[in-house]
Amino acid sequence: MRRASAADLEELMALEVRCFSGGDGLFNRRQLRYLLTSPRCAWFIAGHFEGAVCVLLAANGRRRWGRLYSLAVDPQYRNRGVARRLLATSFAWLREQGVTIVRAEVKSTNGAARRLYADLGFTEDGVLPDYYGPGDLGIRLCRPL
Repeated sequence: MRRASAADLEELMALEVRCFSGGDGLFNRRQLRYLLTSPRCAWFIAGHFEGAVCVLLAANGRRRWGRLYSLAVDPQYRNRGVARRLLATSFAWLREQGVTIVRAEVKSTNGAARRLYADLGFTEDGVLPDYYGPGDLGIRLCRPL
């Protein structure tokens, strides 16, 4: 596990393409470049791009929280614990930043992701109509750190 840098842009872009379609939240090159250089964001990479996770520091003026912004595991490495290791690393980084809660969103039809998040202590606390496009519900998730 290692922290990503701007030098990882092309490999992260390739991982995004392997893992997501446009309707699933695929980042474009400009978005990835921004997220790799933002001081409020951390990317962690498993192995040689078997998977990657992006977490953000967020606040609304009263309260700070972490946001799980993207979790991508190469299809050939799924069901091998890569996502769990990436999330554990992300949670540790968020705790180091003084964050006590992490939030995420997931597509309502992504049963595997919903099971993973439930196993890791996330609760589903809201429905997001049309979050992933017309008719594509999102589910809001929350987990204490």
